[in-house]
This record gives sequence, C-alpha cells and structure tokens, in this order.
Amino acid sequence: MLPNLKVQEMVQSFSVKSNDYMYVIYVSTMIRSILSLHDLINNKIHMKEMEDESIKKEKEKDDERREKAMEMAKKKAEEKKAEEEAAEKK
Repeated sequence: MLPNLKVQEMVQSFSVKSNDYMYVIYVSTMIRSILSLHDLINNKIHMKEMEDESIKKEKEKDDERREKAMEMAKKKAEEKKAEEEAAEKK
C-alpha cells in the first residue's frame, strides 16, 4: 500500500511538500530566535537601569553617612572647645 515512487510527479510532489514543511520550520525558528534576542535586550536594559538606581541610592546613603560624620565631628569639636573654655575660667 505504498505509493509508486518511480513516477516523477510523485517524487516532485513529495519534494515540494517536504520543502514546504522545512520552510515553515525554518521561519518559525527564526521568529523564535528574534523574539528571544528581543527579550534578552530588554532584560539587559532593565538590569542596567536597576544597577544605575542601586548605585545612585548607595551614593546617597554614603553622602548621608558623611554628613552625619561631619556633624558628629563638629559636635565633638564644639564640646571640646566648651570644655577648654570652662577649664580656662576655673
């Protein structure tokens, strides 16, 4: 019950059908690849934005720490100066 493969029309018909299937597989694979690359690019952009935000927040925290340290140093200097003045008055 197999087709007669010695007829040229039958061979050509199978070839055309096979080529059509391969074309569909090729196109679908290309589309999948393009979509995957698009997702990778979007992910890279998103991660870069998150990294920039993280660096900005960390820089702000460092600035706050420096300001607090400077305030503490000023307070200590003022306290020391007040102690020295009190010692001079005695």
